Amino acid sequence: FICYPKQSECRAPKWSTRTEQTGWAYKRKARFTHSVCDDGKEEPPTTLLWVQYFLAQHFDQIGQHTMALDYINAAIESTPTLIELFLIKAKIYKHAGNIREAARWMDEAQALDTADRFINSKCAKYLLKAGLVKEAEEMCAKFTREGASAVENLNEMQCMWFQTECALAYKSMKKYGEALKKCHEIERHFVEITDDQFDFHTYCMRKMTLRSYVDLLKLEDVLRMHPFYFKAAQTAIQIYLNLHDNPLTDDSKELQADTGNLTDKELKKLRNKQRRAQKKAQLEEEKKNAEKEKQLKNQKKKKEDDDEEIGGPKEELIPEKLARVENPLDEAVKFLTPLKNLVKNKIDTHLLAFEIYFRKEKYLLMLQSVKRAYAIDPDHPWLHQCLVRFFKGVSESKDLAESVSMVLKQEISRLFGESNAKNFNQAFLTKYFNSIPHRVAAAKMMFYLDPSTQKKAVELAIALDESLNNRNIQICTEVLESLRDGSLGEAKETAEFYRAECLKIYPYTLAFMPPGYEENMKIAVNGDVSTETEELANDM
Repeated sequence: FICYPKQSECRAPKWSTRTEQTGWAYKRKARFTHSVCDDGKEEPPTTLLWVQYFLAQHFDQIGQHTMALDYINAAIESTPTLIELFLIKAKIYKHAGNIREAARWMDEAQALDTADRFINSKCAKYLLKAGLVKEAEEMCAKFTREGASAVENLNEMQCMWFQTECALAYKSMKKYGEALKKCHEIERHFVEITDDQFDFHTYCMRKMTLRSYVDLLKLEDVLRMHPFYFKAAQTAIQIYLNLHDNPLTDDSKELQADTGNLTDKELKKLRNKQRRAQKKAQLEEEKKNAEKEKQLKNQKKKKEDDDEEIGGPKEELIPEKLARVENPLDEAVKFLTPLKNLVKNKIDTHLLAFEIYFRKEKYLLMLQSVKRAYAIDPDHPWLHQCLVRFFKGVSESKDLAESVSMVLKQEISRLFGESNAKNFNQAFLTKYFNSIPHRVAAAKMMFYLDPSTQKKAVELAIALDESLNNRNIQICTEVLESLRDGSLGEAKETAEFYRAECLKIYPYTLAFMPPGYEENMKIAVNGDVSTETEELANDM
């Protein structure tokens, strides 16, 4: 018996590429129950499965996530025990902007083989990206040393991928102290690696492995070029910049200010919520203290040994203390210096340097930063914002030394020509009018230079026409944040309208979901995946 598929399922759409045509041809052939290969052998029954697996990844790569999910769901329905299918489904949701749903399906993949360390690590990473730090720690605890905290053990093993993802997760949750603690732990790992040279020195001299030793010394010279250090330093600098712009206030004073404007009903609701949160925090604290007491005996001896090897005890990293430093910009410079020396080829290094020096009002160092960034990518949207702010800062500064002012004017004339900041911004907008990231940068600077142009700036930023280039989830999310945080002025109603429009284009993206949607999502670690959220996203 031969089952003929429908005509519409077999014919490749006109817009398909050669890759898609090949996939559709294999799919059409595999749909026949007794299809024969070109060499005369019968087609294996798994051919259709792997064609669906391939097409799901292909459509994911070109941004057609609905079609990608259709193919991977069909594959999972036919073979629900194949781990690779769940991995791809999680990846599709991640690319579609719904990291929570991605974490749910990655956990389902992990539940199919709990002894696989790769899947375990992958699931932990997705959980961290979803902001589920505690669940990620529990996931990693399955493969860490028994009798020790997973976090402590991973720190001892210098597991920097976990710590960088933890730092980013805490940063997104605005737990800046915890995030900075992870960044400083990573920085200490690199200090320890540098100190280990002394141990290798005597060994290499004794064993005469001189060529390997020279290679080690060369590596140590550029050690902080490593991506782990760059990511940790970048995260730390961004946090310190935010702490400088928005210093942490006293919690009790802030609470009194907030409760003063609430009604009795809202105040009662707030008190109940705070009571529940306090009780939950107390239970967690008791649990942590019990674990610490259990691990104290095992860790005390090891810490003493480590201190003797490295050269003395180190200061304890206290999150609350790290988040309330007296001068955040000075702390940011400590992370920046190695990047300026070793990671000169990345434009982010120089733009982060500009952000620090702009707040410190160091105009010559600002000039150095923008010139180095300009040499790498003169058309970068972030660089354009830095140039406009630099231009305005120099023009408005009146207490500069004469020699400094002369140098700045000469260099500005080379960068900007004879135009002023407004004309420079308009020229940039005209040049890149069809690129959304450049339009957004120009719109922000338009409002920055003249707040009366807010309406025009907002209209430029929220354009979502298909004719515009570089439209993606990341830039749309950035625009939404700018509408909410005041970078484009007071625009809450416009932000809600823009969110709804983005949801039509990206129906799976968590950032564009309606208010309260994320609170209803529950991830049950250890493979208990609910499909309620997926169905709601599909309906949208």
